[in-house]
Amino acid sequence: MSAARRLRQPIHPLEPLRVLVCEDDPILALELEAMVVECGAVTCGSAASFDQARDLAGLTAPDLVLVDLHLDDGRSGPRLAEIFADRGLRIVVISGDTSIDSVLARVDHVFLPKPIQPAVLQDLIAAAVQAKRAREESAAAPSPLGKPM
Repeated sequence: MSAARRLRQPIHPLEPLRVLVCEDDPILALELEAMVVECGAVTCGSAASFDQARDLAGLTAPDLVLVDLHLDDGRSGPRLAEIFADRGLRIVVISGDTSIDSVLARVDHVFLPKPIQPAVLQDLIAAAVQAKRAREESAAAPSPLGKPM
C-alpha cells in the first residue's frame, strides 16, 4: 500500500449512529428499528416505558432517540424527551397526539405524527447519520500541523 493511500484512510473507523426507540407498541417498535437499520444506523433497542428508556439509554449511549408521547406508563414521553435533550441527544417525537405539551415546548425536537410516513422518518435518520459522519470526519481530520484538531 502506498504512503499516500495510507494517509487517506481514517485512523479510527467512523461510529454508526446509535438510535434508541421509545415505543410501547411492539409491532411499531420493530418497524422503527428496521427503518433505523435500513438507514445505516444501529438500534440501541426499544423501550416501552420511562424507566426502561432511561435505563437503556444509560447502557447504550444513543445519539438519537425516537420517542412516543404515550408509553406503557402514561404520557411520559415529554419527560423523556426533556431528559435526553438535556444530554445533547437529538429527539424525534412520534405520536398520534398533536396537543401542545408545556414540557415538550421547551425541548428541541422534530415531531412526526402517526401514522408515520416511512420516507420522512428515513430522511431524518439519514440526515442524522450524515451529520454524525461529518462531525467525526472533521474531528479526525489532521490540522495543518499534522495533529488532530
